[in-house]
Amino acid sequence: MKPKHIFRAYDIRGIFGKDLTPDIAAAIGMALGTHDPGRFIVGGDTRASTLVIKQALTAGLTATGCDVIEIGIVPIGAAIYACWTRKVSTAYVTASHLPPEWNGVKLYGRKALSYTSEEVKKVEEIFSTRSFKEMSWSNVGKIEKEDVLEEYKDYLMKFATVSGLKIVVDCGNGATALIVPQLLKELGHTVVEINCEVDPRFPGRGPEPEPEKLGELSKAVIESNADFGIAFDGDGDRVVFVDRDGKILSAEQVAVIMLTGGVKGDVVANVECSSILDEYVESYGGRVYRVPVGHTFMVRKVVETGAVLGVEKSNHFSVPLNPLIEEGILTCIYFIECLAKLKGKISEYIPSVRPIKRLKIPVEEDIKFEVAKRVKEEILGRFEDVDIIDGARVNFDYGWFLVRPSNTEPLIRITSEGVDEKEAQRLLKIAEDIVLKVLKDFKHKR
Repeated sequence: MKPKHIFRAYDIRGIFGKDLTPDIAAAIGMALGTHDPGRFIVGGDTRASTLVIKQALTAGLTATGCDVIEIGIVPIGAAIYACWTRKVSTAYVTASHLPPEWNGVKLYGRKALSYTSEEVKKVEEIFSTRSFKEMSWSNVGKIEKEDVLEEYKDYLMKFATVSGLKIVVDCGNGATALIVPQLLKELGHTVVEINCEVDPRFPGRGPEPEPEKLGELSKAVIESNADFGIAFDGDGDRVVFVDRDGKILSAEQVAVIMLTGGVKGDVVANVECSSILDEYVESYGGRVYRVPVGHTFMVRKVVETGAVLGVEKSNHFSVPLNPLIEEGILTCIYFIECLAKLKGKISEYIPSVRPIKRLKIPVEEDIKFEVAKRVKEEILGRFEDVDIIDGARVNFDYGWFLVRPSNTEPLIRITSEGVDEKEAQRLLKIAEDIVLKVLKDFKHKR
């Protein structure tokens, strides 16, 4: 069985026992060891299948002669930190925000930059052809264990100067529960805990901090008179903030707070981010660099340009404390520092959110990218201000719409933003009509 579909644009993901089994994980380990020989750090999140996948992955790596540093179950930030400090390639077992039956592997090179899609494809090719490097019994790799969690906590504490806030923390029963509540308490904050018990089933509100699932967090912030609330996803690479009035802040609003209370400069944002961010950055003479969806693009562009902040619509951030460690806990520490300089008056600084509409149009996996290509051609022939970094984003004075193929599902995603609800809906309909027409014509001629 060679399930090539588990190799995605930026990582490896599948359902445990179906797409991702111990033997497949071992083969992935052998492919990694063949592609990137040397030492590997291996860690993972709190999912029930993580230990099994980790052990199989390690077996594959050592079979090709790679030595493995086993760092255990930690939030993803601790794994990236270990990669950065030790300059060792890293495989972190996780499915991030996906449901508990899913798992996968995120990969980082020796410079702590996540694998590009080209690098993932090279690993996939070795995996698919089974062209593994084979070692004799005397040359298999060794395994050693290191505890990086406390080390990472100490590293985070070095950046913290603010204390005395009341913070509601929702870890979603995920990996951040291993460190965040205690970290914030040790920094002198009062912590109200929600879903801070590790549970691989994610029974509280699931591993993804979606706005509709954060009602308990918003309510707790208001009832406890907290300064703000935070919610993490399963492995801790995403973080969502809630203000003292219980309102969920968009990624762009969080970015504005960090820019206002922290360092101002150029910003990297993916194509899905709102234009309110462009307007704020341009107001002080900065520039927004747009990148495709995917945290690897964001981080690499931040490093390339020297931007002070990276933002993804999905609540991934790259902050100036260490732009390579793109994860929620470090973002939280920086947010607290920035917020303190604003004296906690978030509402005075954040711009209003503009209406955003989203639509998913199912398209078969084998034709998805070709249809998206033809949609882009149609859009380029009809509109003037078109950004084709990732799909096609059409910009107007009164809003924009974006059409792009999903990297993980058999569908095309449409996003629109308008100055009001009516305009956002109108732009969504324009984009939908284009996609449906192209799809119909493609299937008719097929």
